[in-house]
Amino acid sequence: MNATEYLTEPANSTNEVSVPGFSKQTKVILKISLVVLLYIVNNYINGMLIAVFFKHHVFHGNSRYVLFIHLVFNDMLDISVLLIMHIWVETLHIMPVSLCYVFLIIAYTTNYNTPLNLALMALERYIAICKPLHHPKICTIRRTYIILGIMWLISFISPASDIIIVFNVEPLSFFCTEITCVSNSFLRTEAQSLKRGFMIISYFALAWLTMAFTYIHIVITARSASRSEKSSARKAYNTVLLHAIQLTLSTLMFLVPLVDSIWLYFHKQDPKDVQYYTHILIILFPRLLSPLIYGVREENFRKYLKGYVKCCTLESKELSNQATKEINRRKG
Repeated sequence: MNATEYLTEPANSTNEVSVPGFSKQTKVILKISLVVLLYIVNNYINGMLIAVFFKHHVFHGNSRYVLFIHLVFNDMLDISVLLIMHIWVETLHIMPVSLCYVFLIIAYTTNYNTPLNLALMALERYIAICKPLHHPKICTIRRTYIILGIMWLISFISPASDIIIVFNVEPLSFFCTEITCVSNSFLRTEAQSLKRGFMIISYFALAWLTMAFTYIHIVITARSASRSEKSSARKAYNTVLLHAIQLTLSTLMFLVPLVDSIWLYFHKQDPKDVQYYTHILIILFPRLLSPLIYGVREENFRKYLKGYVKCCTLESKELSNQATKEINRRKG
């Protein structure tokens, strides 16, 4: 079970949060409210990063920032789709098949994008430090967008093959019906499950090998670099380490079933409760932290983020003062 599968599971008698004194409906509302709150916080932070990127042209000509902001956008799209599916299934329980499959295709494609995007970011740092003379020629903006397009195509292959199998197996009338929308809605054969597992392992193995390759070469370059170059090299391998942490957090979501099993072995709780909280901690919460850590750590983003926050704060204070003056004027 992964992020797509769990967050879209319907509420039922075994899917209730163990909060004494609350009705089933109240528990569902509490669960949805917590997910929505995390979504709002996550998208507010990511929205600020995207706004900073598009407002300042200094970021547009740098492949490093293009790759990063694409990762932020990809996470926003993924979480948004999962949230819509989660609320829909929790409240209405069933969804039109065609709409369900559109959501699942987007969710799976964005999930597969994450490790590949992180690998590209690590490669860009490797070229910048180990091949600095070739960096402007290799990492052009045009090539960056082409690579991102190819990445989307590669990530789309797995869910596209699933939908083709469904078309071959099910009659056309099936697509006019309604179902409970979970990730297994795609699966019709055991080979599909094996293929999905193979794709996941392949993507993450490729990303981990890329991380290891780039980190080792950057460390070697840093040791042999002059004093003036050591600082840039040190920042680069710290950045690759950060990418590795993000990749680790992404990998953890595929270990959720194991974490759930271990927790349930030592603590006798409703399995659905455990799955709900582990998915919040392992899937939603890390996606809230990683863009913020990267954005605050990066000097240029940090500088413009401070200005953006100050601007928003001043506008908020000005609106508040205007509202207060208007209230006082009416009272007078």
